[in-house]
Amino acid sequence: MARWLCAGLILVLCLCAACARQAPRSEAARQRPQGPPVVLQESQEEFVRWLHPRNQDLESWSDMAPTVRKSLRYVKGKPQKALAVSRPGLRLTWGDMRRTLERLEALLPRLDAEPELFLANFTWVPVDDGIKYSGYYEPQVRASRQRKPGYTQAIYSLPPDMAVVKRRNRGRYYDRRTIEEKQVLAGRNLELAWAADPVDVFFLEIQGSGRLIFDDGTQAFINYAGQNGHKYKSSGRIMREKGLLSEGHIFEQRQWFKDHPDRVREILNENPSYVFFRFGNRGPTGAMGYVVDDWMSLATDRAFLPLGSIVAYGVNAPDPDFGVIPLRGIGLAQDVGGAIKRNRIDIFCGGGYRGNYVASHLDASGPAWVLVAR
Repeated sequence: MARWLCAGLILVLCLCAACARQAPRSEAARQRPQGPPVVLQESQEEFVRWLHPRNQDLESWSDMAPTVRKSLRYVKGKPQKALAVSRPGLRLTWGDMRRTLERLEALLPRLDAEPELFLANFTWVPVDDGIKYSGYYEPQVRASRQRKPGYTQAIYSLPPDMAVVKRRNRGRYYDRRTIEEKQVLAGRNLELAWAADPVDVFFLEIQGSGRLIFDDGTQAFINYAGQNGHKYKSSGRIMREKGLLSEGHIFEQRQWFKDHPDRVREILNENPSYVFFRFGNRGPTGAMGYVVDDWMSLATDRAFLPLGSIVAYGVNAPDPDFGVIPLRGIGLAQDVGGAIKRNRIDIFCGGGYRGNYVASHLDASGPAWVLVAR
């Protein structure tokens, strides 16, 4: 996924308010995960004791196989003797990573009945000082294929003159205020769609991809195509600086925008960054080139936790039903982010209400281990 935002900005992602709450995959997924809260000093034995596929909305560990195979295809394409990572505490070749992924794939059918195999078959390499966790998800935006009352916010494709203008203007295209207030792109046949809410589009830009839910009942994937070259400034920061909000989290922002519709453009236009889109044929795509999977795909710093890594991750995650739940999972590094550095992991939370809620609130620390086949 073309994710140009910093990890802290992911906390301001939002799903449009009218989207229906998405049901979990199974009855088991509605149950509160069992176990005590996750702690940074948690042992791997305690972690595995409370590890269960339903924590990741899976019926069985076997359901993880397609996600594991994506990482395997990526890792098999690398020179097997070359180093995938070399830093204090972790030194692995691509061959080591391939062997680890193949081991996990082979064990998946047995893990439901024999979770102790996680300990017997893998060396658990701890991430010193733990991980700072945040989340990202697939936003869904109400839209129309034509401009009409109720649908007036344009979603633009990449302007053909952007490269030329950037060369003339120190690498920058028109800023948000110019695009929105002066309508410099209007009438150039660049409109992909018209959204109902400019705030939804603003958060879609932060995420970099999402899904348009059209008023005619159809849907379309929409993906990042380019950015205007201006530095991003979050709406939460803007509103805190103006003394409008105390915390600036997504739901506080949403309520403020709802209560002050006449000031929406004022706030949004103070962020000069602007993102352009294109229609796609699949959902959010990670740095490996594959669609990312809910609660399994992780965005990492590839120099610290390389693409293809298997990561046991633990964090006390916000939950719309239970407040906070202990989330212990087995994830795969399949994506990156421009400002995701070292001890930072973004968990892909999927789409729908729960994904939005967790991604909008998650900002917590917890343990992590890189699994390496023995």
